[in-house]
Amino acid sequence: MTTAGHVWKAMRLPPWRFVLSRWPWRALIYLMLSVLVGAALVPLVILTFLLLPFWGLVLGSMERRRTRLLGFPVQMSDHAAVDASERHHWINIRLTERATWREALALIWDLVCALLALIVLFFEAITLLALGMVAAAGITGPTPTQFFGDAEGVMTPTNWWPVALITLVVLILFGYINACLATGQACVLRLLCGPKARGVDANIQRLINSRRALAESSDAERRRIERDLHDGVQQELIALGARLGMIGLEVDELAARGTDTTQLLRAVDEAQVQAEHAMTTLRDTVRGIHPSVLTDYGLRAALEELAERSDIRVTVEGNPSVHLPAAHETTVYYLVAEALTNIAKHASASSVVVATGTDGKTFIVTVTDNGTGGADKRNGTGLRGLTERAEALNGHLKVTSPAGGPTVLRMDLPLPEEGNALHANTDR
Repeated sequence: MTTAGHVWKAMRLPPWRFVLSRWPWRALIYLMLSVLVGAALVPLVILTFLLLPFWGLVLGSMERRRTRLLGFPVQMSDHAAVDASERHHWINIRLTERATWREALALIWDLVCALLALIVLFFEAITLLALGMVAAAGITGPTPTQFFGDAEGVMTPTNWWPVALITLVVLILFGYINACLATGQACVLRLLCGPKARGVDANIQRLINSRRALAESSDAERRRIERDLHDGVQQELIALGARLGMIGLEVDELAARGTDTTQLLRAVDEAQVQAEHAMTTLRDTVRGIHPSVLTDYGLRAALEELAERSDIRVTVEGNPSVHLPAAHETTVYYLVAEALTNIAKHASASSVVVATGTDGKTFIVTVTDNGTGGADKRNGTGLRGLTERAEALNGHLKVTSPAGGPTVLRMDLPLPEEGNALHANTDR
């Protein structure tokens, strides 16, 4: 059953079936508990008014469970989880949550409902006690009886039975009153103490969008740094190498004229070797920051370049026509690059298969090797970093690596909707 289905369904039954069901009794117990809760809250609120939000936290936890008496399912908390690293900020976090103040309002609502339940139950108890006394007077009569006000009569064993019918009608009426009052209180409490589904969904969507925007801005910054190094420092090193080459020619001319240039030529050669080494290092650094082939020619060409540079035989499969955003392509590229590096170092593999594809909603890339297995993304920063990259794009990285192999790395990245096509890589 959903939400309050049991209660409302029972109240739609014929009166005699409703009275004979368990729901009137559960509603009565719920109201009696409300009176007890209210009696406990009154001194707490008076003596520790400043702690009212924290009493609301306790109350909210209790109320999310107490409504099970009326057929409601247990609710989840709307409070954010606080991990161990943030425990010292627990009070500040709770006081800034809307859920805390909704539960404080629920505490006030419980006090109001407790007073109302006390009045109703007191009236019901007095009414049933009076009817019982009138019936007892008739059974043991004849007994002169004053009913209410100036109304008087004599109750005898022959005229007391209408009181039994009146009592039955009153019990049915009280059952409906209690059920309505208890359910009304519970519905408001569930609204105040339960999770706000729409708000939670909106918060999650904002978090996803912010994480995606952060990943995209990070990749854009990587591309900017790569362009600056390529167009600036790298060109300067090329010019330096050319200048050293020209100096070497001039030194050769001096040597042809009989000048001893042995040491000078050695120094020029060493400087040229250092310049070439700096160029190689810079190219590797630029490739590590953001590979230019990825920007210029796309993911397929970048993966094939990784395969060519690898010492292991790498087969690249799949050529999806889907146009990926730059952040997705960069994440896939670094997954394959990190996987190939790890395989070369630890897996003792002779071949690797890199497969890419899509099911229309998700871009999937798998890296499978025939090595010894035993890889674990909890060990080492490489796979953990790739996991964080995937999660930043609302994706998921799964590592399957039994002892003896094979090892399979699978990354699933949700594709953006058509309306977000502007995020796609348009640099090439």
